[in-house]
Amino acid sequence: MRNSMLFTLSLVLAVMLVGVASADRRAERQIRAEYDKTIRYTKQKNVDGLLNQMASGFLYKTRDGQVLNKQMIEMVMRQEFARYRSIDKRTTTIKKMEIKGDTARVTTVERIAVTLVDPQGKLRKVENRSTTRDTWVRTPQGWKVKMTEILDEETFIDGKRQPVS
Repeated sequence: MRNSMLFTLSLVLAVMLVGVASADRRAERQIRAEYDKTIRYTKQKNVDGLLNQMASGFLYKTRDGQVLNKQMIEMVMRQEFARYRSIDKRTTTIKKMEIKGDTARVTTVERIAVTLVDPQGKLRKVENRSTTRDTWVRTPQGWKVKMTEILDEETFIDGKRQPVS
């Protein structure tokens, strides 16, 4: 009888663990799909699509600690996209993903390469490489990014590394 109860308990725990692992895999697939959308929206200069991926109260923390809210980010994106002649490359590599219930923390390496017109009217090739930590939350509308923190960043203009500002 005791062995039967232990077996049943073990079986129930195993089924529960499989359910949690399955939910985590589903969440991981959904979050990866959101990063794919981010790449697509960026290449399309689709600010509204990018904003739709952000949770209410979204915050963006720069490497030097400045914090921007969603409205400020919208303004920056619209200004920057207007300057871009083309978006030549946009990638996101997920380095680490930790999912705990309705929250996920994701470390990524992102690259964007653009051609833009500088203030003197000259075309410039600009590349930005950054390591980010993104906090995602599950909402009724799906996974939304709640915060992006820039952990490390480097920028190149016409192939020359720019000093950190």
